Amino acid sequence: MILDSYSLHSLIVQFRYPNAFELWDRAGAIARRVAAIWPGLELTDADPRQQTLRGNGVQLQTSIDTATVTLRRPKTLDARKIQQIKETFDVWRQSLELENAERVSTRGVYAKDYRSIREANAALFAMNLIRWPTTKVFDQPLDAELNSVDLQYRFEDTNSFSFLRLKSEHVKYEVDLDAEFVDQTEIRGEKCRLVIDFDRGLLGSVSTDKFRMDDWLKGFQHLLRRDLEKVIGSQS
Repeated sequence: MILDSYSLHSLIVQFRYPNAFELWDRAGAIARRVAAIWPGLELTDADPRQQTLRGNGVQLQTSIDTATVTLRRPKTLDARKIQQIKETFDVWRQSLELENAERVSTRGVYAKDYRSIREANAALFAMNLIRWPTTKVFDQPLDAELNSVDLQYRFEDTNSFSFLRLKSEHVKYEVDLDAEFVDQTEIRGEKCRLVIDFDRGLLGSVSTDKFRMDDWLKGFQHLLRRDLEKVIGSQS
């Protein structure tokens, strides 16, 4: 399976709903309940329309019309994380008295590191999804270090959507550290990688009583693993 060599870089689970003014009265209770599900969360932002809690690799946002779970570098979506997301959804559904959602979506970004952007590009070209020019075009060299590829498929109807994006990228990062505690106050680095970005959602009215978040997340993974090679393999 193609995904076996990739790690889950980020996961975003979001649902949108009609204005839930109950948030104004129950924000504190919601924060306490979700913090019990995700140990180590701290409140970092609170205003009448939105509250944000952050912890190690996780961020939860609750607003008047949207609720979001964001996982950073989880590597995999295992049974424990699925259960935590399900319990968080249940807290929002109960506390905000949500009967219907207007949209439910999940986006998973999977990444595989390469030594150079050229290697990442070569891996993407090997999938035979696109045609790369063989001669110089637009007065740009074909082998430049910053050359990259960004390809997207969109499958959508009135009830649901699935977007699949594949891209090579060269990422630079910089981290500032507190000089009071460490000698090296700045960390800089870069990495080259190939990204598989899958975004799937339901549109229209979704009954929150009937919606099973755990089944949805399991289905999200199943669909991607089942059909990814149909898209990529069909081009080989």
